[in-house]
Amino acid sequence: MFEKGSRMAISLEEVRRRILIGLFSDDELMNVLVLKGGNALAMIYNVGSRASLDMDFSTQAAFSDLDQTRARIFDTLKREFRSIGYVVFDEKFEIRPSRPFRDQPEWWGGYIVEFKLAEVALYEELRHDIDALRRRAEELGPHHRRKYTIEISHHEFCAGKVQREVDNYTIYVYSLEMIAAEKLRAICQQMPEYELRRTTRAPRARDFYDIHQIVSEHGIDLTTEKNRSMLAAIFAAKKVPLNLLGEIHKYREYHRLDWPSVETSIFGAHGTFDSYFDFVVELASNLEALRIEQAPLA
Repeated sequence: MFEKGSRMAISLEEVRRRILIGLFSDDELMNVLVLKGGNALAMIYNVGSRASLDMDFSTQAAFSDLDQTRARIFDTLKREFRSIGYVVFDEKFEIRPSRPFRDQPEWWGGYIVEFKLAEVALYEELRHDIDALRRRAEELGPHHRRKYTIEISHHEFCAGKVQREVDNYTIYVYSLEMIAAEKLRAICQQMPEYELRRTTRAPRARDFYDIHQIVSEHGIDLTTEKNRSMLAAIFAAKKVPLNLLGEIHKYREYHRLDWPSVETSIFGAHGTFDSYFDFVVELASNLEALRIEQAPLA
């Protein structure tokens, strides 16, 4: 009988790395997927530490053949994890939102990929008892979750992506400037003033911290002509008016609600929520004051 714990459990960092290698070892997926978000910051740019079971990617367009895309994603993930003694199972590939809202534009939403991992020996022992296999799947991250999630957002601005290497594989990732811009957009999308939002709004205290780290530690200047153009394109991708940047200051207490959970994930000394909020408000106000040209959003 397989004894769980007979070998070192796979780490969350290793799972992330194997996902990147797997997805970007496929020529077709490599040409359309762009890594972004907190895991891009932690894995590629060494900004912060994001112990998340979710990886975020963008694509410029929606997938034309969902069955083929599903097969490609899981074929390459299964091959990559099998090479280190793990089996991918309980896999799901779904459109999000699963129930389109009324008059939902074609550019809204994306896809969610989910799977669990089990060591080969455990999988062979329990493959005919799926409930038992699920209960004994690998636990990942500080909250011991068993389900790994990949989120893919389509119809995004990807023209500014940059090339990096992970274990001799070429991957594409948002630039730091793009990550900061998308985080500003995400903050604006939580506002009631953003009328296209149809899903639940949520405070995003982590985005304020991340923007501060990106801009202050890496000398990023979002006010350059090139970055203003990029910012406008990222906001336009989801029809977010740039003038919402000037409204961020109104939502201090709303985003503060999320700060305690952020603090527990930050290693080492850090500032207060107000210091990060004020930093972003000043940055956003400066950008809004530049009256960046934005094409009609209709």
